[in-house]
Amino acid sequence: MTSEDLLSAQRPETKRAIQLGASIWLLAVQFFIAQAVVQSAWTTPFSLSQNFISDLGNTTCAPYPLDSTSYVCSPWHAWMNASFIVLGLTILAGGALVRAAFPRGWAKVAGLAILALAGLGIIAVGIYPENETIALHRLGAVGHFVLGNLGLAVLGIALWQARDKRRLAVYSIVSGAVGLVATALFITDHYLGLGIGGMERVAAYPLPLWLMFTGFSIFRS
Repeated sequence: MTSEDLLSAQRPETKRAIQLGASIWLLAVQFFIAQAVVQSAWTTPFSLSQNFISDLGNTTCAPYPLDSTSYVCSPWHAWMNASFIVLGLTILAGGALVRAAFPRGWAKVAGLAILALAGLGIIAVGIYPENETIALHRLGAVGHFVLGNLGLAVLGIALWQARDKRRLAVYSIVSGAVGLVATALFITDHYLGLGIGGMERVAAYPLPLWLMFTGFSIFRS
């Protein structure tokens, strides 16, 4: 990080913005809480290895996909879809406020831009449930799985420029890489014994976990 970056980050208004943005990123924990709560309302069996995360936001009680034997019924689906939207907004708002915490350069600009697109994708997932508008739902999911994990890796490259953030940089790059590999396995039907739902979660969870860990790290520092 350059001396100019350090001076900018030390300004009171900038520090407050960074702390607020980091706090907002910590709110990503609601994504995991919402899943547990909405899942608890199911009267039919719910499997982490066989059910999609988006099944929790499915707005009807019926077999899904229609040609399968899997019966989906999520009474509290509205809460899950709201959680997707809140997660997307968390990414956008937090990213806009914490940008000064990242060293300047192309990786910072590209990483935050990619992450913003991922946030928009996650919002689309919540607005367009899987059983209503599958094309837009899948497009939003691509934003989450592909752009979200790619954004982590690129921001890891940005963080590597700051010596005191090398561990966070490695964590970011590894998280993004794991998410991208899991995404590739997921879309090619290779589940490695985890099931379709399990592999989907390996692809989806690095981003919200990174938001929580990075938000805490930035807030603390």
